[in-house]
Amino acid sequence: MELTASDCFVDPDVAVARSLPSASFTEPSFLDLELSTIFGRHWLLAPQRTAAELRVDSRSLGELVRLRGSMAPLSLLDQPLFLLRDWEDRLHCFPNVCTHAWYPLVHGPGREKTLVCRQHGRKFDCAGHYLSQPGFASPGVPQVDDLCELPVEEWGQLLFVALGKPERPFATVFAEVQESLRCLALETCRRAPQEAEERIVDGNWKQHAWNYMDTFHLPFIHRAPGGLVDALDMSSYVTELYPSTALQWAYARDPAHGFDPDLLPPRFSHPTKRVFALWWFVFPNLTLNFYPWGLSVNVYAPVPGCPNRTRFFWYQFVLDDEKYARRDAVWLNRQVDAEDVDAMAQVRLGAQSRFAPRGRFAPGAEAGPHWFHRLVYQNVFETGAGA
Repeated sequence: MELTASDCFVDPDVAVARSLPSASFTEPSFLDLELSTIFGRHWLLAPQRTAAELRVDSRSLGELVRLRGSMAPLSLLDQPLFLLRDWEDRLHCFPNVCTHAWYPLVHGPGREKTLVCRQHGRKFDCAGHYLSQPGFASPGVPQVDDLCELPVEEWGQLLFVALGKPERPFATVFAEVQESLRCLALETCRRAPQEAEERIVDGNWKQHAWNYMDTFHLPFIHRAPGGLVDALDMSSYVTELYPSTALQWAYARDPAHGFDPDLLPPRFSHPTKRVFALWWFVFPNLTLNFYPWGLSVNVYAPVPGCPNRTRFFWYQFVLDDEKYARRDAVWLNRQVDAEDVDAMAQVRLGAQSRFAPRGRFAPGAEAGPHWFHRLVYQNVFETGAGA
């Protein structure tokens, strides 16, 4: 089933808008379209190294490419890539595919003056420029097979790659996020590897992003007693929408479970209340969840060819060890995760049925989901229109 712009139109007016059709969550052809549009024009988080990899070599991905001439392979949305820092100290990202016969160029972390393909000997310098290959020195044979460079940015311990030309500069996308964190010393955070940092879960990637942006479900899925709503002052819950990012935050019901006011900008200050968390969503599929204990990072990655499944990444960075030890008891990290994953498994069944209509948005409570659906529609059908 091929969906058209008319099939998927999301009205800018939240009061009359309807959600994306269920087929956009289940049709492989629509996922292919998203991968070539949305995921080709936005900044994507490079996956962290796994706990198993860190046991062999404790260096993070950023540390692997910190020195001049160093390189490391990675996979992003099933695309083989590699990072390389040249001898002028500039970081590059290239497809891990030789321009001659497609053999991988980088097989593991290393440090070299040049890149040499192990299949046919094609050689590149550390800026991706073609140098030579046996059999290609004859007069008249063109030598212009440089590697295709992809945009890459470093943000603290996190690395970001764009698989095509990004719609917005990285600094512009992250401006509001950066401003909210200007008092937090995130560079001091310590990565805390988990054994289950990557999972395949039920539901389309958009279901998980939609659910993240949805405050309406909190009193139902994360209900009292013992749910997230018990930990929050729900009357203070705020959703802030920006062109490519969105912030949700609320004060803690118990001020002892909130941020020290000195760690956040003055706009979050209150005489007696403390912010429980800053929940940032970065379009299309990244969440940066800042708690008094540190940072929890989620990525809802599409599984190419499988629209009903999501590759879910979950990374944690520790700012305060004592609070981190209480992250499940006080901030309910694992409980909320389990409840959301179960809910999305149920939604998947509904989306696959022939009885799934295009729902409406509650204008006050669902401004965030409407923002997300509208962005998906714009990025798929209004190429280059922005947010």
